[in-house]
Amino acid sequence: MGIDREDCKRAGKASTILAALTLLGGCMTHRPTVIDAYQTSGIDQWLATADADKVVNAMGAKGLMPATIDCRFADTTPGQVAYLSKFTWTRAPANTRYHWEVGDPAYLASKEVRANRVGLRRVDAKLVRDSATGQKVGCSVWAG
Repeated sequence: MGIDREDCKRAGKASTILAALTLLGGCMTHRPTVIDAYQTSGIDQWLATADADKVVNAMGAKGLMPATIDCRFADTTPGQVAYLSKFTWTRAPANTRYHWEVGDPAYLASKEVRANRVGLRRVDAKLVRDSATGQKVGCSVWAG
């Protein structure tokens, strides 16, 4: 007994199908080995204002914009102005402008007026009060 022509055809088809499935399976499970610094440092982490600016700009370059903002005090010592921010992200629609701020409520109120004048509307906002000092900090995201 030898291998006949039909056995060779079936073996060839099986090899082709197996190769195709392996290729497709490899593509579906491929994960890049390079880790994006902003993926690990900017998502779900509290950021000082300078770092938050860098992360927002980097995410904007990827076509993302802040969907929500959270804020808190980094330092409640009287006279010290130190805040932290945290964001969640959403795909930015084409030609969308956005702006974010963090600060005391009076500062944010002035920024709200200015944002509205240039056609931006509030997307998300938060106000936090430090129970020990009574100080308040707010943060907002506007888009349009």
